[in-house]
Amino acid sequence: MLQIILAILAFGALVVVHEFGHFITAKRGGVQVNEFWIGMGPTLLSKDWHGTKYCLKLLPFGGACVMEGEDGESESAHSFGKAKLRRRMLIVVAGALMNFLVGFLLVLAIMRPNGPDGGYIVSTVDSVSPQSTAAAEGGLAAGDTILKVDGYHILQREDFETALARGADTTYEVVVRRDGQRVTLPAVKMEASIEGEDGRKLIGINFAEQKATLGMRLNLSVRASVNYARLVWSSLGQLVTGKVGVDQLSGPVGVAEVMADTAKYSMASFFNLVAFISINLGVMNLLPLPALDGGRLVFLLLEGIRRKPVPAKYEGWVHAAGLVLLLALMVYVTGQDIFRIVTRG
Repeated sequence: MLQIILAILAFGALVVVHEFGHFITAKRGGVQVNEFWIGMGPTLLSKDWHGTKYCLKLLPFGGACVMEGEDGESESAHSFGKAKLRRRMLIVVAGALMNFLVGFLLVLAIMRPNGPDGGYIVSTVDSVSPQSTAAAEGGLAAGDTILKVDGYHILQREDFETALARGADTTYEVVVRRDGQRVTLPAVKMEASIEGEDGRKLIGINFAEQKATLGMRLNLSVRASVNYARLVWSSLGQLVTGKVGVDQLSGPVGVAEVMADTAKYSMASFFNLVAFISINLGVMNLLPLPALDGGRLVFLLLEGIRRKPVPAKYEGWVHAAGLVLLLALMVYVTGQDIFRIVTRG
């Protein structure tokens, strides 16, 4: 039960962080914020302060930043529509930027050395086993920093296995940085043919360990955060192309269940998952879809191109239609989550 409560609070906090991004950017830009909520549902506590009504709601997830003139016309000089275009764009994307920032800070906080000597294992080749003659014959050598495998960017050491799994066979085009130059190795054969001490089959490539400095920790945290965003984008691509079905999506119920299960296993893994979800929320909200921040940004970009805003009623219709479809999708995936939990239990 404690893990479930923790998961719900963590998920709710990420939504509040998102809304706080809109809130602080609007406030700093002189846009009137009428209400700021923490939670959803009936109001438990409320207080008016500096022109904004702050509300604590009953349900501990969700939140909202309600700006003057955000979804309609307003004559107030401090309404959202009266702000400069660049300011409005910044307000719209600020929620996603806050999610990216929080995700990065969480990754940075839990980043720990993973090498046997207390350093970080990186994607630079330390040595190629004499038994791995195929890799050596393909041109891979000690000191090479692997940048791409069959076009897949290697941002961190863990990406190497992911890249190999994407290949159709065991021969890959590998791009490395060697002595400051990019070198393309067109045919590197990497086959798990060497038997390790524990009986596992190994490729025979050993990766270097670098000293655990603050700079290295920051570098790897940025790379891990970008990797999470790439994973979300890749998953969306699989959804669009039909490789992943809509029935495999999870809503808040499914996400909370996974978070609770992860918390039982390890708090470090839990916060790593929270970081991933935070970055996920940032990416999803910037998609150019109606009712999402990305959809609002599209209309602002159109305003910049046309030199005049799209009539509010038309934009309102598009966002309303998008919201209906989004809510329908949420009801569907939540139903799928509940069905999976009930049938599994």
